[in-house]
Amino acid sequence: MKITYLFWIIISLAVCLGIIVLVVKLMAKKAPAPLKKSPVHYARISSHDDLDDSFMKMYDLPWKPDREYPKSVPEEVEKVIDTIESISPIVTEMSSRLGDPDINPKEISKLIITDQGLTSFILKRVNSPYYRLAQKVDNIFNAIVILGYNEIYRIVMEERTSRIGIKPSREEWVHANLTSTIAAYLSGTSRIGVQGGIMVTLGMLHDIAKTVMEKSLAPPEGEFSIDPRERLRQETELYGIDHAALGGILARRWQMPERLIKAIEQHHWPMFWPVREIGQVSGDTVKELAILSISDIAAKNYLKQNIFGSYIGDDYYRFIKKQPKIESIITPEISRDLNRIKLMGGFTDPDTSEQPDASIDRR
Repeated sequence: MKITYLFWIIISLAVCLGIIVLVVKLMAKKAPAPLKKSPVHYARISSHDDLDDSFMKMYDLPWKPDREYPKSVPEEVEKVIDTIESISPIVTEMSSRLGDPDINPKEISKLIITDQGLTSFILKRVNSPYYRLAQKVDNIFNAIVILGYNEIYRIVMEERTSRIGIKPSREEWVHANLTSTIAAYLSGTSRIGVQGGIMVTLGMLHDIAKTVMEKSLAPPEGEFSIDPRERLRQETELYGIDHAALGGILARRWQMPERLIKAIEQHHWPMFWPVREIGQVSGDTVKELAILSISDIAAKNYLKQNIFGSYIGDDYYRFIKKQPKIESIITPEISRDLNRIKLMGGFTDPDTSEQPDASIDRR
């Protein structure tokens, strides 16, 4: 009797399961097929794309930098590099964790407090009027919890590079921090798979070799051009290397992650080649290059530097899913932080209400 009862229970369960499977299949057939989102035309990096001639004209330039890594460093530049100390192992260790989603504040705080000078610098900066915290922070662990790993890492980078003698001018400091802030914001809003910490680092370090050149190498007879493309050409002719390539050399000697090194070396490539071409020759860094180049231009625009021309094509903006308008890059979400950076750097006019409606890279 018990066996018969158990048998009918099993049969009933099997029938119920069959009905459920049938219902699910019927619902799946009736459900509309999901829309396949094809990337916008200029965002593709396939060799089969056809860009119209008018768009490609901006990349038709009389001079372009060499995309090959320099086989040798000019003797004068090598002497300068040899005088620069290796960056702190703390930076190397922290940079290796930039893409780690499981960063432990306790581990990072233990790493930082081994250096009393760095600990003091961080706490002084965290408690400065810039952050406007409601109460004083008295330890590194709390600083990381409150401000986040990326922000603490930015402060560490500033202190460590200054300690080895690389001290940017006021304008360079402001530009680096503006670029870093904008890049971190775009990495989150674009959702193209770039870690915010990586963009913070690139924002801070992308022009570090420019500071080295200005401090240690003879300047041109007049001045460097304010046009970023022309400046690269001048650096190459004067020193045999430009600041992007030199920055990559420094980062490599500091044993930074290879992806960061390549992005520093290539950070001006978007001014010379379309995103499709960069994606073909440097597919592992094209996302970082797109965000960094747009952030670099936006930071210059925000400081209202007297530079005119179009430097970044619409393909890069569309690649990160943004319109080539300043209001789509510098939004109210970050304008407050950008204003604070300007004020800390001594720029007394934080008003950005008169930003142009034109393309962000026309300034």
